[in-house]
Amino acid sequence: MRAPDPSEMHFARGRMLAWDPPAPRPDAPALLLLHGAACGSWVWAEGFGARLAAAGHAVFAPGFNRGTPDRPAGLADYMADARAAMAALHRRVVLVGHSLGGLVAQRLLDAPEVAGLALLAPAPPEGLAWASWRLALADPPLWRAVARMTEPGGTVAEAALLRRALFGPGMAEAVALHHLARMGAESRLALLEAQAPQPVPPAWGLGRPLVVFGGRRDPLVPPDAVVRTAAWHAAPFALLDGMGHAMMLDLGWEALADRLAGWLEETYR
Repeated sequence: MRAPDPSEMHFARGRMLAWDPPAPRPDAPALLLLHGAACGSWVWAEGFGARLAAAGHAVFAPGFNRGTPDRPAGLADYMADARAAMAALHRRVVLVGHSLGGLVAQRLLDAPEVAGLALLAPAPPEGLAWASWRLALADPPLWRAVARMTEPGGTVAEAALLRRALFGPGMAEAVALHHLARMGAESRLALLEAQAPQPVPPAWGLGRPLVVFGGRRDPLVPPDAVVRTAAWHAAPFALLDGMGHAMMLDLGWEALADRLAGWLEETYR
């Protein structure tokens, strides 16, 4: 059964997309999808959110407010955005966080509304500094292109490099460029803060279910960082062949959404 297109709802700190499940699963927690750097809630509207709704979940996707040039947003601001979105739902949620949104989700593990976490290529509790330095040494042009994602615009050469990092080799060029064109400037403050180790409580200590998915081709959050995140939380993980960093947009996103829906059904049956 296909889920309808998302509606838009307002909450205290902004707006979020919302998908109503055609056949709701009884007592299933809602899903709050938190996007990564340089993206927005639109990344979930390319099919991922609707597929999770079709599996019986109420799905919501807020956008982070990046602030202004004079007052850029930090991780605390992104956490406040997510907390306000949770408060507007008046129900328990599973946070589904991608990349920087995955780090925000981990920082919110102890929030009373959080029933669990699903992380997609998440920034790890150790911070991004190690992965960033390794990328700078291994692939300086890509590292510079990633660093420029905090700024508006970008060159054709940078787009080609980012395409290789974000998507697997099977992604059609036109589709990849369509997605890249929608990505925008990210808060330098939030990315700078994300380089450092984070005060992330382990999921096992809180009794919160958690699962981690990563892409084997991802140079931004490489497989070993995914494994360390899963180890910190004593959580199951899966590394998916052929997928880059933008997992919810890459080829094979349907299978990823179905694996996530299967984990949710098994965990919250």
